[in-house]
Amino acid sequence: MPKKTAQLIDGKVLAEKILLELKGKITLLSRPPGLAVILIGDDPASHLYVNTKKKACYKIGIEFHDYLCGGKCYPNAKETEIIEMIDFLNNDPTIDGVIVQLPIPKFDPAKIINQIDPKKDVDGFHPKNREDFLAGKARLVPPLIAAINAALNETKEELKGKQAIIVAKNEIFGEPLKIELEKTKGLKVKIVKPQKGFEEETKKADVLIVVLGQKHFIKKSMVKADAIVIDVGTNLVGPKKWAGDVDPDVAQLAGWLTPVPGGIGPLTVAYLLKNTFELAKMNLNAS
Repeated sequence: MPKKTAQLIDGKVLAEKILLELKGKITLLSRPPGLAVILIGDDPASHLYVNTKKKACYKIGIEFHDYLCGGKCYPNAKETEIIEMIDFLNNDPTIDGVIVQLPIPKFDPAKIINQIDPKKDVDGFHPKNREDFLAGKARLVPPLIAAINAALNETKEELKGKQAIIVAKNEIFGEPLKIELEKTKGLKVKIVKPQKGFEEETKKADVLIVVLGQKHFIKKSMVKADAIVIDVGTNLVGPKKWAGDVDPDVAQLAGWLTPVPGGIGPLTVAYLLKNTFELAKMNLNAS
């Protein structure tokens, strides 16, 4: 008998459909949407993330502005100067979305993120936007949550009443995702930390979502047969080579799996650009 292999959820194909639709909608606006990204430091993975976003923006007609604070470009930027930069972008009417690429070295991440105008926060990281999302009042769905939702939709599986486990180091990301999956999918959702005994929980999961940033941390022995496994991890293991948080051997047991690369990553970028378009539309309608 041939060896069982999980069905892969192709995020690249799904993302291309979203981007193609966005490209058509953007041509109907009176001006192109504007997205600004501030990158602090020289983390190679962060530079690759930003370049991916830049290419996607150029592809569909979003004006992309990158502010590099590291290496040869403004290497000694101070926290006050980063905050001034964000204030400038907050007040620029041609910029609809502002991102500070994570992780943020040297400075207090919360202080930097909180400086972004909530109306330009396309990632949904600002405390006000997070509170609004938890309360069901958000204008936008955070891109990563939208990407996971889309991947689950692609399986066409009936998920109501099934058990979902989110493996995450903290609840800043996990709690909004938990609420969204309970609301939109009817899943029973539990957040667990990667500590002693946690695999007893993951082995019960019909849907396993992993957000750790640790290469191949989740092993085949930790996964329930035929589970839907959503691997959010993107770990740079070579100059341009990525690995997920889930060991590839999990494909021999899971029913569905998001690959790395080519799974949640492209989908998240697509929904980030969709949010940028939505903010541009709101701004143009208000002017």
